[in-house]
Amino acid sequence: MAASISATISIFSPSFPQLQKPMIATIGSPYLRLPSISKAGKVRCSVEDKPLVKPIDDAPPTPEDDLTPQAPCPDEVTPQSPCPGKNSWPELVGKTGEVAAAIVEKENPLVNAIVILDGTPTPRNFSCERVWVWVNTDGVVIRTPVSG
Repeated sequence: MAASISATISIFSPSFPQLQKPMIATIGSPYLRLPSISKAGKVRCSVEDKPLVKPIDDAPPTPEDDLTPQAPCPDEVTPQSPCPGKNSWPELVGKTGEVAAAIVEKENPLVNAIVILDGTPTPRNFSCERVWVWVNTDGVVIRTPVSG
């Protein structure tokens, strides 16, 4: 006997800014199965652009054909920045802080790149004009520089 379950699930994640209403059909199983949420709160997606659905811990495994998720996967896994221009530089991790700061300011002339030693206290206010370039004691970038 096939059962269909419909529920509105609020997912607070930059990847899913709105309420999602997945349709999950269970066949031959009394257990509710929902899209798997990673520790970061994002839905893991399959190659078919559907969330990867896994059974709850005590549910017996069933074939993937028994599960029919309807929620689409997000196009991007990182949130959109309200800041104009480029606002993230993951390619700079491992470079020296001064070189990274120069690249940041060249690629986005609207920001000031500030090289700072990891662990140094910083203001918590958000500013599109500022990019922290976090370095270790050797002066090497250890975190992705982002606007804020």
